[in-house]
Amino acid sequence: MTRTAVALGSLLLVLCACGSQTEPPTSGPPTSAGPSAAAPIVTTTGGPVISGTGVEAPPPFRLRYDDHELVLMPHTWCYDSGCVDGISEDPPSVGSPSAVRVFVPVERWELSASFTPADERCGRYQTITPTEDDGWYLLEPAGHAGTYDVHLFAHGGGDMAAVFRWTTPADGELPAPEATMALIADHDGRPDSYGVELTLANLAETPDSAQATVTVTAANGESLTFEADRDGHGCTAEGTVFFGGPDAQGRAAAALGGFPFRYEVDVRLDGTTYHASADYPADEIDGNEPSVALEFTPPLPAMR
Repeated sequence: MTRTAVALGSLLLVLCACGSQTEPPTSGPPTSAGPSAAAPIVTTTGGPVISGTGVEAPPPFRLRYDDHELVLMPHTWCYDSGCVDGISEDPPSVGSPSAVRVFVPVERWELSASFTPADERCGRYQTITPTEDDGWYLLEPAGHAGTYDVHLFAHGGGDMAAVFRWTTPADGELPAPEATMALIADHDGRPDSYGVELTLANLAETPDSAQATVTVTAANGESLTFEADRDGHGCTAEGTVFFGGPDAQGRAAAALGGFPFRYEVDVRLDGTTYHASADYPADEIDGNEPSVALEFTPPLPAMR
């Protein structure tokens, strides 16, 4: 497991030995945009200008809003001959349109978008999957109305990322609480542990007090109960609680017996207890191994 922190800073380019990428055919925006994205009157270009890398960049995103089009250059990509990793230090702004439509320039690549409050080092991070219409993806506001940096990520046989700034004029879908836990891992068919990580995210607010009790039971019926360690350090968004450790208890749990393992988790947030259970590896999250998703009863407190 790794923890990912989103940091703003000077543009940093790192060339990766990514190997050969399979380049899907590219396509341009339709000459007649149709009802999904009206033809623009004003076109501007934004995003970092990256040169001298020796690595071919994919075509840029195209954003349409009101009567404008923004040609948005990626800051990070893996495409054809290699990869470039970077940060967009000064995201271009689209102002305050009611919606933004995004064209992904590489066929068969899919788009996701993450909203984080602008100029907040550790703001909430809400990821949405926009709807696609005639080759364009519709982005609508997410979270409470405000100014956000919107991180676009397109992927499929390669990937590209870019960011723009949007002052949303109205509230959108609010983020729902999420909970994940990593404890046991499958190491070549044997139970192992890379540590204990329990994360609660998108709570209504960060609780003043938080405790977590974890019970792990192996297939042979042997079990272990321990208190998880709350980690209050680092960059933690509002509404997030993270427990990291004790790692020794993770190793002890892996030594209990064989697969499958049953997790029982009780968290106490400001005096209220919430319970969840999961099975490993049956409930492992695809793409976020060895974490499992947890659903608590009663439901975790959500934003309103």
